[in-house]
Amino acid sequence: MFALSSASFADGQEMPQKHGNKVQNVSPELSWTDPPEGTRSFALSVVDWHPVARGYVHWLVVDLPADARGLEEGAHDAGLPGRAREVAPYAGPFPPAGTHDYDFILYALDTEHADVRGKGDLKHFLAAVEPHALATAKLVGKFTKQG
Repeated sequence: MFALSSASFADGQEMPQKHGNKVQNVSPELSWTDPPEGTRSFALSVVDWHPVARGYVHWLVVDLPADARGLEEGAHDAGLPGRAREVAPYAGPFPPAGTHDYDFILYALDTEHADVRGKGDLKHFLAAVEPHALATAKLVGKFTKQG
């Protein structure tokens, strides 16, 4: 079964503070297993759906190679594999107060290139990615504002 996980946090659990925008702003390590047959690339979205955040985009990546099985911690700075590119650069969690959930969704795509129009826009990202999605894998990280 197609699955997304992280060595940084378990599904539904608190993300370390270093991943936060106001701390070190380091993207977490991500890994995935068992993509569906026919996968030609991957795309990743990280979105805060809390009512206050209203679908704030924290990271959009497309064109991750089909043979990739993860991203190292800090991949947004260290370099993405292959021809992968950021549609929206990594912006770590920064809830105004309390705890928010951050949805990491990995899309297995039947195309090598997702033709995303617009800059950092979730609507355009989804329009380019969803028609090509063979499957999705989801990981939820919680983040609590400190202080």
